[in-house]
Amino acid sequence: MQLNSSRLSYKKLTKADAAHYSAMAMNSEVMRYITGRALEADDIQERFETMIITNDKQAEIGFYKVYEKKGNTFIGLGKLVFINGHTAEIGYSLLPQFWGKKYASEIAGFFISYARRLSYINELVAVVNPENDASKKLLSNFGFTWFETGFVNELPAEIHRLQLHKK
Repeated sequence: MQLNSSRLSYKKLTKADAAHYSAMAMNSEVMRYITGRALEADDIQERFETMIITNDKQAEIGFYKVYEKKGNTFIGLGKLVFINGHTAEIGYSLLPQFWGKKYASEIAGFFISYARRLSYINELVAVVNPENDASKKLLSNFGFTWFETGFVNELPAEIHRLQLHKK
């Protein structure tokens, strides 16, 4: 499934996209707020396989590679995945050369809008490293509110949520 926003194109990750994911996961700048460090080959393979399995189970949503429409350049990843019941998680990551171009806002805005069209998703959550002020501000601009602080995969995390539809 391919989806589009004004400047970007979103295609579900497939097994053929391992190199794109590896480029992101091996980059310590990209992974700073996600895992706290660049990943090793075994971790990359395990996480990537989990994404592919998720995509196979979720027809309309999942993990996406993100491209600039102009030039068809890979810039990062986006996700809209089920957590439980009627709640889905939104996320995004960009290669550093694409930071500061408002692509994270475009990705988040696109997936929020897309989730609103899916009547079975009532709520979105986003997991954010407490030190990632830029992402917290971006989410706040879209109406997300802080829900709780804790740990996700043994890393400090804040959970922010956005109500889409009444339950």
